[in-house]
Amino acid sequence: MLSINDLSIKLRHPILDNFSYQFHLGKIYLIIATNGTGKTTFFRTLTNLIKRSSGGILFDHEKFSNRKQSIFFYESPNWLDSNLSGLDYLKFIKSQWKSQLNIKEIVDYWGMSEYIKIPIKKYSLGMKQKVVISMYFISDAKYLIMDEISNGLDEKSRQLLYQQIYSFAKSKKKCVILSSHYRSDMEPLVDHILELKDQVMKEVSK
Repeated sequence: MLSINDLSIKLRHPILDNFSYQFHLGKIYLIIATNGTGKTTFFRTLTNLIKRSSGGILFDHEKFSNRKQSIFFYESPNWLDSNLSGLDYLKFIKSQWKSQLNIKEIVDYWGMSEYIKIPIKKYSLGMKQKVVISMYFISDAKYLIMDEISNGLDEKSRQLLYQQIYSFAKSKKKCVILSSHYRSDMEPLVDHILELKDQVMKEVSK
């Protein structure tokens, strides 16, 4: 369980004020907010990329620094080194997160076999996004924090993504926390929706 207690985030202006919530394993959570209100900042704070102003964040009753291999967050395909291949990244993530999952199965699921070994600089945006998605699943982490994970995907690929997220969360008891512009697509998939508005995050009805 991810437990958040009285979390406040302030950068140049306040982002979030006194947020408390518990995110459970086996559940899928959708964070919604208008652009620029702090969804990505919230995700960065959960993973210690940004320092919080106050409050507590515990993964399985421990600080993030003690549970890094239980958590996976990769903000954007822009982080990818264009000189490496998608396969380089998948092998690295599998090794670092000590995953037992099969890379070939994930590559085949996403139809990446024709390009997974060539440099990322030759990839389209959709190809890069599929690599990032595959990195999440090959990590086999307990907590998957996904920021606009469906960006750059066509309708067919989004459906593949939703099926894989649902399967991982339910059959492998993962906690998935995500944001997306496709709320109507996501609503049947998720268990809970939280809205960030005016520095307040609270659960809203589906």
